[in-house]
Amino acid sequence: MFSPAKGPALIGYIAGALVVSGLLFFALTLVPVKFRKPLISGITFLAGLYYVLEFFLPVGAAGKEAGQNFLTPYLPAFAQVNQVLLSFAGGVGIFSLLTVHSRAIVRQRAGWGFSLTLLAALFGIAIFGFLKEYRPNSYNAGIYRLLFDGAYKNLQAAMFSIISFYIVSAAYRAFRLRSVEATLLLASAFLVILGQVPMGQAITAWLPTEGFASSLRLEVIRDWILTRVSSPALLAVDLGLGMGLLSTAIRLWLSLERGSYFDREV
Repeated sequence: MFSPAKGPALIGYIAGALVVSGLLFFALTLVPVKFRKPLISGITFLAGLYYVLEFFLPVGAAGKEAGQNFLTPYLPAFAQVNQVLLSFAGGVGIFSLLTVHSRAIVRQRAGWGFSLTLLAALFGIAIFGFLKEYRPNSYNAGIYRLLFDGAYKNLQAAMFSIISFYIVSAAYRAFRLRSVEATLLLASAFLVILGQVPMGQAITAWLPTEGFASSLRLEVIRDWILTRVSSPALLAVDLGLGMGLLSTAIRLWLSLERGSYFDREV
């Protein structure tokens, strides 16, 4: 829908967008308090209405209009608007992060060293990430790899290795035989583990591979539990999650959600 711009034209578009955005934000600050919530609700409803209409309105059956209606050509433009809004949200989040942790460092609150480390990592990875893309050389690329591959990935692996101990602890508490459900969970987990490892499969290796007796082989029991019991349960969980997400999205779209950010006037 929009042709890409380069050079001075791109700089002009960026400057114009910044000016227009600043004017819009300034205009929003002038809106009376009692009209701010209806304004936000109206904009949210109109933005969601476009996607609802684009999805449900009939589409053409042949020709240039095949598979689309009169709203479909504007989808790329709306996707770009969403990216811009996400960028603004990310900028607001970074600004809030800088504000909170800068105050903690200046006032030397408890744990201010962690705030200093966070800001140093934030600026370090951002600066050398930009330099790696726009000033590529072995030095910038090496520093970026050191920060990302040498520090970030190893810290991430260490974090998940620590979490694994909590997972084992949670599994121990869940597998204690205190109820019928815990007993079934323990039995099914035990059978799946035995059917997965060669040592467990060797226990029932003497059973035939065909006929009714083959159903008692541990690998067959494992496959039955995973495909006939576990998979339908996971699908049911996914269905419940989908229905919950849909209901939450509708409540947000219609501004019916209630909470600390919705009940109060902004």
